[in-house]
Amino acid sequence: MAKVSGYAVLLPGDRTTTFLECVEEGQPFAEPVADFQHSRNVPLVCFIVGARKVTHIAMGKRGTRAGTGLRRLNLDRAEPLSAPMSVQRIINRLPKRTAASVRKRFASGGLLTEKGFAAVTEAIRQLAPQASAMLDRFSQARTERIQRLSAKTKSNLAQQKEAVLTALSIAGLSREPVQEWSPPDGTPQSFLDGLPSARLREDPMVIHDLMHLPGFEIIKTYPYSAAVFESEATSERLTVILANRLPLEEQTGTDLIYFNETFQSFVMVQYKAMEREDGPNGVPQAVFRLPNSQLDKEIARMDALLAAIHAFPANTAHEGFRLTENPFFLKLCPRLVFNPDDVGLVPGMYLPLDYWKLLTAGSGIKGPRDGLRVTFENAGRHFDNSSFTTIVSKAWVGTTPSQSDVLKEAIRQTIETGKAVAIAVKPKKADAASHGGHNDLIETTPDE
Repeated sequence: MAKVSGYAVLLPGDRTTTFLECVEEGQPFAEPVADFQHSRNVPLVCFIVGARKVTHIAMGKRGTRAGTGLRRLNLDRAEPLSAPMSVQRIINRLPKRTAASVRKRFASGGLLTEKGFAAVTEAIRQLAPQASAMLDRFSQARTERIQRLSAKTKSNLAQQKEAVLTALSIAGLSREPVQEWSPPDGTPQSFLDGLPSARLREDPMVIHDLMHLPGFEIIKTYPYSAAVFESEATSERLTVILANRLPLEEQTGTDLIYFNETFQSFVMVQYKAMEREDGPNGVPQAVFRLPNSQLDKEIARMDALLAAIHAFPANTAHEGFRLTENPFFLKLCPRLVFNPDDVGLVPGMYLPLDYWKLLTAGSGIKGPRDGLRVTFENAGRHFDNSSFTTIVSKAWVGTTPSQSDVLKEAIRQTIETGKAVAIAVKPKKADAASHGGHNDLIETTPDE
């Protein structure tokens, strides 16, 4: 599992001048460094060092190659420390077992170890508590608060986070703001409760977007959290609602309901966890075993809704064309581990409901002892995260405009199952732009 790390950046004199100019103008800065490995889905905290002093802290991202053995390091959101801090003063605060490796990195530059980064973060926060609000996101206290959450709570938060990330990907918005998550006081009611300014129940943006959603009146009768994600660059917006009838500890999972207002299309995703088992030759593989009584009940509910959907006349407009008018998909993926700093989507299989029925009715999913199980190997084919995002974002699949009103019943039924229902509403672009105003929750930057 990818984790947050730190990087010591040593800038030559002329590059320091350019860096400071970029900081003053609020512009990103890039520096060629020795090649290194770090996931772009998790934060990289960069400590800018000059004259043996840490002067700034910035967020970094591993970029493209910058020559033989070199890698572009992109720096953004740089914050100056209130006063430059001596590297030696920081090292004096470190445990002996990590001091040597940190000293080496601050002397020559490079990626800190996981323990080294954690120790440096705590040392700077102790020496100058107000030095950098950025470091508060990676404090030991935050880590301990997350660890104190129960296994059931973390499991449900992980599913809700995955649903939010999926919705952001479909909407074409940056997932990085999700990394700002921090445990709220007490037990969270939903994943959105841990995001800055996420409680926007009375916010005009949320109400405005919900009013365009079939089933709005149903949602209003249940407890929910909501957040608006917005891109200043493109005026794109996504409203995410997490409606939950039960407390987080008692929930049984998460469903994603994605509504594209431009095409008046619904898509619904049912998440199911695969277990790790020994496969052929003892090689571990992810497995979803059948029969599954809970899934049988959920598919029966989907079938009842499909009957109502298909009662509508066939679509006759090009805007309503769909490759399939069945809006239901299953996503099978390994059990999720809650890591709020990682904004990568968990690899899994998106399977259309119609395909799932054919797959599970055949003999190809029988195991060596005639047990039924679905794996990445015997599923034959599936949509991955990228291909699923593509077909949903442009409404190549999902309900037609005339069918969508029926889905308000799906919303009611899904909430009543005891799940948290992640309802993501992508309004029309022109509508989002005309709404105006600025939302402090999200500021996105284009991906590299």
